[in-house]
Amino acid sequence: MLILFKFFAIIFLILFLLAFVSRIALRRFFRRMQNQQDPRQQNKSNRREGDVYVTKNPQKDKIVDKDVGDYVDYEEVE
Repeated sequence: MLILFKFFAIIFLILFLLAFVSRIALRRFFRRMQNQQDPRQQNKSNRREGDVYVTKNPQKDKIVDKDVGDYVDYEEVE
């Protein structure tokens, strides 16, 4: 009977320690993921609340190989 009690006590302690360690590890993992998600978030902390900032993305030109032939824009005909 004492052996059975020791067995369950050891299993309980192992599970308790695993839960404690996994909680700490998952917290660090999720914080790291949150910080890596959007590096622009760090720049937003320097801005004042209520100000509007517009960021422009550069336009990409259409690239067509020269050996494809003539390029004609699509026109809808009714």
